[in-house]
Order: sequence, then structure tokens, then C-alpha cells
Amino acid sequence: MINGSCLCGTVKFEISGEPSSLSYCHCSRCRKAAGIFSAVLIGKAGDLRVTAGQNSIAKAPTDPEWNLERCFCQKCGTSLGDMATGDIYVVAASALDDDPGIRPTVHIHTGSKPDWYQIDDNLQKFEGDYVS
Repeated sequence: MINGSCLCGTVKFEISGEPSSLSYCHCSRCRKAAGIFSAVLIGKAGDLRVTAGQNSIAKAPTDPEWNLERCFCQKCGTSLGDMATGDIYVVAASALDDDPGIRPTVHIHTGSKPDWYQIDDNLQKFEGDYVS
């Protein structure tokens, strides 16, 4: 079980099962929400369960093509990621309280990163999502 929460502790969640990836996302949504990029944990939507503060999760639509909503705690502003979208969850790794047991393997949406930021590691890179 992987536990997570917001800064003020109002929103709490747990993830059962194995996450499918831990990625660095450079899309414009993640850059604006988290800074240069966001570390995101991705897995099966059914493995994510909000255990406290469901009513304190605010949602802001960010991408009509993908039907994504940026989720955050409305009390403290902690970014929670896109939470469950369709068959997957996308959770901001910064909200995790526990080690997810996997390490980052890829940079996604590098085509959206700022020109002044250099990626200086050997992780696989994709201009868009994993399939681009």
C-alpha cells in the first residue's frame, strides 16, 4: 500500500497494486502547476482510493482533448495530479507519503519543456506521451 496526502492532511489517499510508471512530465499543465516539471505516478484507476477529504478536492479542467482535470486540495493548494482519469490514475509524486517502490524511468512531453532547461540524465525521453 502506498499512502499519500496533501500538505494540510485534509486529503488522504492510498494506492494498492503496483504502479505502472514513475515519470517526469514536462507538459504545460505540469510546468504551470509544479514548476519546471512534475514527477507523476501512473497506474490502474481502480488501485487509487481517496480515504479522506474527497469533498476538499477541487478540480480544474485543463485538457479537453484528454478530458483531464487538475486536482488539488482546496484548503492548502497541494497539487494532487489528475487523479483517476478513465482507466488510469495520474498522481503527483510530491503528494506521496511512502516510497512507491519504483524510480523514474522516462521524461514525457519534452517538446513542451522550456528551452532554458536541460535534461541531463540518461532516462528515455518522449516529445509527447509514451507512444509519440
